[in-house]
Amino acid sequence: TVRVWDISGLRKKNVAPGPGGMEDRLRNPAQTDLFGTSDAIVKHVLEGHDRGVNWAVFHPSLPLIVSGADDRQVKLWRMNESKAWEVDTCRGHYNNVSCCIF
Repeated sequence: TVRVWDISGLRKKNVAPGPGGMEDRLRNPAQTDLFGTSDAIVKHVLEGHDRGVNWAVFHPSLPLIVSGADDRQVKLWRMNESKAWEVDTCRGHYNNVSCCIF
């Protein structure tokens, strides 16, 4: 399974010691927030590999993803804003696929 994450909600916050100094930050760790209140969310779940996925990469200019896995397959996926789907599967590798590129 390949998951495409939307990380636009993550933003780095300044965690410099405030008026109370570093000791105050250590006494109240719940108030020390490294990221904003929004988390990363899963945008697409690409299911189709039968074994563990070793590599996935985005095409540099097209809405495509290629993935390689321990099932000895390379899969090509297409995505848009609302969904993602499998376009093609390349079979024939004799060993696990450890990486792939466009």
